[in-house]
Amino acid sequence: MNERNLFRKIALMAVGALLLLSVVQGLWVWRMYRDRVADFERRVRMAAYKSVYRSFRMDAIPGLQSSDRVQIDLADFALYFDPNLLELDALEPYVLEVVSYLGDNGRVMMRRGDVEALSNPFVQEIEIDDDGYFRLHVYMDVPHAEFRREMSGLILSSVAIVLLMAALFYYLMRTWFRQKSLEEMRRDLTQNITHELKTPISVAMAANEALRNFEADSDPERRARYLEMVGLQLRELHTMVDRILSLSVDTKESYHKEPILLHPLVEKIMHQFRVGSRPITFKNEIPKDFTLQADRFHLQNVLQTLLDNALKYSDEALTIEISALRTAEGVELRVKDNGHGMESKHLNPIFEKFYRIPSGDVQNVRGFGLGLYYAKRVVEGHGGQIWAKSTLGRGTTIFITLPDNEIEEKTSAGRG
Repeated sequence: MNERNLFRKIALMAVGALLLLSVVQGLWVWRMYRDRVADFERRVRMAAYKSVYRSFRMDAIPGLQSSDRVQIDLADFALYFDPNLLELDALEPYVLEVVSYLGDNGRVMMRRGDVEALSNPFVQEIEIDDDGYFRLHVYMDVPHAEFRREMSGLILSSVAIVLLMAALFYYLMRTWFRQKSLEEMRRDLTQNITHELKTPISVAMAANEALRNFEADSDPERRARYLEMVGLQLRELHTMVDRILSLSVDTKESYHKEPILLHPLVEKIMHQFRVGSRPITFKNEIPKDFTLQADRFHLQNVLQTLLDNALKYSDEALTIEISALRTAEGVELRVKDNGHGMESKHLNPIFEKFYRIPSGDVQNVRGFGLGLYYAKRVVEGHGGQIWAKSTLGRGTTIFITLPDNEIEEKTSAGRG
């Protein structure tokens, strides 16, 4: 619980820092953009003032002002205004208006240009006379597209910084999740190994103790049953140890391939599982003369693993069917059961090291999360593939394809 709260706090702090960085970067870029716009408006205002003082002449007498005494020519104003705008690098489309407030509430006396033709205008108002009866309105297009283009490098770099920080945060959190999951899986593996190894040891010790506590010679059948029980548990223990040791080394296994008659091998494995008290229906659909090239020891362990998984993840009425056929891709083995099945999202991860289908804080099924990983390594080491198809509540089928040496030999002979 403490680790979960710590992780939640760190995640919230990281997300908050990322959002704060995004806001700061956004505000910084927006402020720089607004400064560009304000600087443009300032340059337009400077050009307008310089042009007004040079082109407009006010002959109105104080107290007797009238519009006919104001000498205004917008075309003459433009002759001064355009060069001033060009000098200040602010020449854009504009519209001019002279507005009279002499007895009027803003009457337009004259206009040069069409305001509707401007796309992003701002209005600059300049008083023409000292009494403020006449004012010049300058409608100037603000080149927002040009400003954005000029600032595109800055904007893109800001966005790149935010995205880089987000990607780094995602990578760190993902790495942390994986490390945390790996640590939990290793801890579970240690606990599971302890329980798994204790079980056959306990059963073997109990059977051995029973042999010591009764007269073995008087009941040969009972003695044979106990000895078979001890032998079965020791074989299971030996298999566990071999699997753990083989998986503790990441180097490739060396496989001794030999011709294997598959039907009797499967019968032998099925017989080992029939010894238990739980009733299981086995169907060996493999032809009796079906052979393949493989490492006998590892192939047997793979099939035992698949049958053991079917047994663990099923109810009482369990049916396991094993079949084999030759296809264009090679030899295909199928191990089908009518057990619990699984959701499609688990079909690929089940072959990963230490992976076990989540079942909350309680694991009702014992195991290391190594069996199917071991099976995948063996199959791929033989040059084959392994995959699963499953329906939740209806069972699972494991498919194994291996190279078909008979086809290869026939092909080689045909070429010869």
